Amino acid sequence: MPKTNEKIFFSPNLTERERACFEAGIKLGALYHILSGIPIQNNEKIIKSIETGIESAISCQPFVKSVKVNLDRTKIIGQKDSEFDYDEISGKIIRAEVLLQYESITLVAKVEWKDELEYPLMYIEKIQGE
Repeated sequence: MPKTNEKIFFSPNLTERERACFEAGIKLGALYHILSGIPIQNNEKIIKSIETGIESAISCQPFVKSVKVNLDRTKIIGQKDSEFDYDEISGKIIRAEVLLQYESITLVAKVEWKDELEYPLMYIEKIQGE
């Protein structure tokens, strides 16, 4: 299969910095929406397996250098006291960080619940490069 330069599909006016930000948004959006609604219990083995699985999946995407997912264990309920005792992952539980490298741009993007906004905010914490 011939290798295609993906840049031909993007506006030539797009800077490396803008493209890196776009790529970060794609990764955070995918991560958030993959996790949202997954059944979960307050069980360390289950929580860790979900975190590791999502980290592995997102790390497959282009330009990703590392991914760290931390589900807020203090907000997860469900002890499996009955067959119907489980929780679902929501924005209040998700904490994640993606390190991305696109050309000369390196950035750290995060998603985490912000109490003052009452919202799972996706944002760029740090960006370096020209």
